[in-house]
Amino acid sequence: MEVSFAGLIENIRPVITKNNDRMAFLRIADFSDFIEAVAFPKLFKESTEILVADKCVAITGRVSIRNGEKSIIIEKVRLL
Repeated sequence: MEVSFAGLIENIRPVITKNNDRMAFLRIADFSDFIEAVAFPKLFKESTEILVADKCVAITGRVSIRNGEKSIIIEKVRLL
């Protein structure tokens, strides 16, 4: 399912993949709650300046459920 929402990036945890690419796990919050989000290497490389803690962003992505936890796989991101 595709979703769109806006929020504040509370923190970002960059990681290196097996292929030596950079990606990141983010915690994005709004006034009511937070959700974990994932930026895979291609999107992370294109959006490095935007995906920074304390920035407000609008995100479009797919809902993923892993180990009973919901997260968003980011497909598009823009600065608000």
